[in-house]
Amino acid sequence: MNTNTLLTFWGVSALFILTPGADWAYAITAGIRGRVVIPAVFGLLLGHALSTLLVATGIGAIVNGSPLLLQVLTAAGALYLLWLGIGLLKNPAELRHSSALLTTTSQTRHWLVKGLCISGLNPKVFLLFFALL
Repeated sequence: MNTNTLLTFWGVSALFILTPGADWAYAITAGIRGRVVIPAVFGLLLGHALSTLLVATGIGAIVNGSPLLLQVLTAAGALYLLWLGIGLLKNPAELRHSSALLTTTSQTRHWLVKGLCISGLNPKVFLLFFALL
């Protein structure tokens, strides 16, 4: 990969990060909750790195070569978003004020893993990588 392509990739990625989305909402929620913003953002970074690694290993070429696989992934993504939407309708989010801002190891791990999943499963990231690479 030449330097120009790499710089273009990082430039588009930086603009992509500045676009509000699920990652922003999650980071803001973590900030409101107290001292869990660092593990939450670290989880988001890990998820983004995982997505980058998957695309760099050639998953884009595999998906590009199989229209059926792309349809299956699209359907799975749609079902996932539907599941998330139904979950939000059943149990709407509510802001709770906690007087104890201390975090435990399990809370830290929870916010990190959830951030990894939010960023790692974000279809916006994969679409960007597939389009560029």
